[in-house]
Amino acid sequence: MPEKLPQLDRDTLRQWSVVSYPSLVKELCSLFIGPELIPRDDLNDLIDRAFSRFRHKEVVHLSRLRNGLNVLELWHGVTYAFKDLSLCCATQFLQYFLEKRKKHITVVVGTSGDTGSAAIESVQGAENVDIIVLLPKGRCTKIQELQMTTVLRENVHVFGAEGSSDELDEPIKAVFADVAFVKEHSLMSLNSINWSRVLVQMAHHFFAYFRCAPTLDLHPPPPVEVVVPSGGAGSLAAGFIAQKMGLPIHLVAAVNYNDIIHRTIQRGDFSLSEAVKPTLASAMDIQVPYNMERIFWLLSGSDSQVTRALMEQFERTRSVSLPKELHSKPSPLLSGSRLRSQVPGGRAGCWADPG
Repeated sequence: MPEKLPQLDRDTLRQWSVVSYPSLVKELCSLFIGPELIPRDDLNDLIDRAFSRFRHKEVVHLSRLRNGLNVLELWHGVTYAFKDLSLCCATQFLQYFLEKRKKHITVVVGTSGDTGSAAIESVQGAENVDIIVLLPKGRCTKIQELQMTTVLRENVHVFGAEGSSDELDEPIKAVFADVAFVKEHSLMSLNSINWSRVLVQMAHHFFAYFRCAPTLDLHPPPPVEVVVPSGGAGSLAAGFIAQKMGLPIHLVAAVNYNDIIHRTIQRGDFSLSEAVKPTLASAMDIQVPYNMERIFWLLSGSDSQVTRALMEQFERTRSVSLPKELHSKPSPLLSGSRLRSQVPGGRAGCWADPG
């Protein structure tokens, strides 16, 4: 993530408000991916290619319900998961650089369901990428498990393992902590810790705002509340970054029984519960939302030392009480909602898939 975020003025927001979703992704990506990395024409072509297999002509569609309630439909990709949107772009960028540098890499992914199937779909058959996916046996939806285990491509390697997705993340984190091993075997991850994925997910928030805001002629522009079902907090972090860039949204994090994000927002209690509780929304059954680190960094005023200290304590003790000055900052921008049913609801006014 860049040290300094670009700031968007009202004229830029007004210009962006009338463009399509793919064009919005192009504009956002061009702010962070300079022409020295990917020339603008190439960037546009890569993003067009990424979205070429989506079933809806708009790629992303906003459905209007009653009383000002709207649903942003993010399920029109090949695997029906919102992660198709960011992963198809991330892998286009990845293959662009691999082809230029004549390199091969191995992607290692841990999944609670939707990341694995979307990542496999985005790279299956690629000559310069192998993908290894660890899935928690019996904890993914049946369709997602089949999407992962029925791909018969030489570059796709899927392994089922006992435990939750959080527990599967532990050996992956250990592997990536070994810098020499990662370099020797050309490893990388496509989980939402990957910045390019969060970058593309920012477009969801901008697109939703522009379709929901009654006008951009007021000063300041009117706020819009965006409810985000959240597991790993990737879409939540993307929305928080969009706020910092000048988008006037209020974020509501909706979680299920696995409510660490809710407790962090409400009480500053960033700590694990005794165990991950399986629900029907298996992709939200996460207790270690690693993108909260990005939110802590933003809340601390980009203080890397404060953020590192918090995360190192969490790694050691699995429990952190946020300092008061950090915990008090989210309230005007971010709130949380814990859904008490084992069948996670609250999806009608928000994203169609967990982030």
